[in-house]
Amino acid sequence: MTISVSSQPDQILRADQALELRALVAKRKDSATDGASNTRHCHSIAISGGKGGVGRSVIALNLAIGFAQRGATVGLIDASQDLGSVELLCGLNSYWNLSHVVQGSRQISDIVQTGPAGIRVLTGASCLVNTDIRQNSQRNSLLAQLKTFEQELDWLIIDGSGGACAMTETFALAADDVLVVTTPEPTAVAEAYSSVKGLAKTAGPRLGLLVNQAESAQQAQRILDQLQNTAHSFLRIDLHRRGYLPQDQAVQASVNGRTPFVVQSPQSSVTTALFELIQRWSRPQSTVSVNDYFTRLLF
Repeated sequence: MTISVSSQPDQILRADQALELRALVAKRKDSATDGASNTRHCHSIAISGGKGGVGRSVIALNLAIGFAQRGATVGLIDASQDLGSVELLCGLNSYWNLSHVVQGSRQISDIVQTGPAGIRVLTGASCLVNTDIRQNSQRNSLLAQLKTFEQELDWLIIDGSGGACAMTETFALAADDVLVVTTPEPTAVAEAYSSVKGLAKTAGPRLGLLVNQAESAQQAQRILDQLQNTAHSFLRIDLHRRGYLPQDQAVQASVNGRTPFVVQSPQSSVTTALFELIQRWSRPQSTVSVNDYFTRLLF
C-alpha cells in the first residue's frame, strides 16, 4: 500500500484560508511571548484529520473520560457541524449550545453539560468559526466566559469530526497537540496523510498519529511507519506516533448503548489500549499563558 504524493504545489488551502491560518500561528507566538511569566494550566488536544467514519468522536469522548478517571478536570468541545454526535454517544441531550451563547441568549454556565466521569461538555462549537465573532457585539462577554471555562480545566479535548477542511484546521491549529486518526483502510490512510500535509507547515511539531481499529500491533506499526516515512521524506517533519486502538466489539456495543466503552467495558482490550495512550501522553511545561486556546482560536 502506497500513498500518492503530488509534485504540484500544495493546493489544500485557498489563498485566503492560508492567510488566516498564518495569522493564527503568529498569534500563538505572540501569546507565548506575552505569557512567559505564567504557568500553564490547561493542555488542549484536537482530534483532527482523516476521512469520516474513522472514529474521531468516539476517541475524543473516551479520551476525555479516561483523563477524568485519572483525576483530571476535563472539558470536551464538540466542534462537529452535525450537532449532537458527542451527546448521542454518552446519553446527553440539550437544546442549548454555543450558538445560543454567541447570540447572547444564554450563558456558557447554562449550556455546559456534565458527562461521564464528570467531564464538562460544550456542544455547537462550529459556530465559533462559522460566525464572524469579531463583529459580534457579544464577543468580549463570550471570550471572558470561554476563558473562565478553560481556566478550570487540566485538559481540553476538541472533537472536530465532520467539519469542513478549513474549519477543522482552524480548531487544530489553536491546540497544543493535534491527533490525526486513521484506520487501516487504504483510503483512510491516504486521507490521514492529506490532513498531515495540510497542517505540516504550521502544526508540524504538534502532529501525532493514531491508528484506530487495528487488527494487530504489527499492522498498526506498518501504517505508522508508512505515514512517518512519507511525511519525513516529502514534508521534512517527524510525527508523534501515539500508537493504536485495536478492533474490539466493545466499541460498537458502547455506541449502540450510548455508554462510552471506558465506562461500559473497563476490562476490554480497547479500554486497556486507551489508558496506555493516556499514560504515555506527556504534557511538557509551557510558557504559553493560561486560557490561551480560545484566545488563539477567536482572536
